[in-house]
Amino acid sequence: MSITTAFAQSHILKPTSLLKSNPETPLNTLELYLDYACPFCLKIFQRWTDGGFFTDDFLTTHKLQIRFNHVPQPWHIRSIPIHNVGLAVARYKPEAFWDYSLKLFKDAKETWDDNFNNATPNEFNNVLAEHAHKYTGIDKVLVTDYLGEKEASTRMADLKYFVRYHRTVGVHMTPTVAINGIICGNIESSTDLDKVVEIIKQQTL
Repeated sequence: MSITTAFAQSHILKPTSLLKSNPETPLNTLELYLDYACPFCLKIFQRWTDGGFFTDDFLTTHKLQIRFNHVPQPWHIRSIPIHNVGLAVARYKPEAFWDYSLKLFKDAKETWDDNFNNATPNEFNNVLAEHAHKYTGIDKVLVTDYLGEKEASTRMADLKYFVRYHRTVGVHMTPTVAINGIICGNIESSTDLDKVVEIIKQQTL
């Protein structure tokens, strides 16, 4: 599965132990199309995290790799800056991306509103830079530059890549799950985890 090289390490979870023992093992691909500001995306990401779907054991069992795709929704005004800070962490501290994403989902629902908590856009970017530093240890200056004018061209190119990707494959709603390129409309945020595993098995035979 191809992805822009800047996010190959951060956005794709692979069965590390399986690939160490057999680097040529063919893998199934599950894609998650998610918006940090969507409460249903928080629900599926939290449930799958708690259910161990993002662990090496699960990925190895199903010969599976999982890709995270950003789908900022225009009706959530806070969505784009929150995706931007997630991309900053992905670019500069890729190993922290998946754990930090869970925190972004939670705070996008519980802490931040579409008025940026009465902050200006620049003030909200500073809040996000502090947040990234607090929860990942990333250098705040890196994040501040990425969210500001200094790295504006990089930031816009990063987000545009993911927007073009989800539009190209026809995904517009969140959360959406695809397995080996086929959208699984029968997997929703409330789908029982055992049922999800059953569908994964059916789609990866």
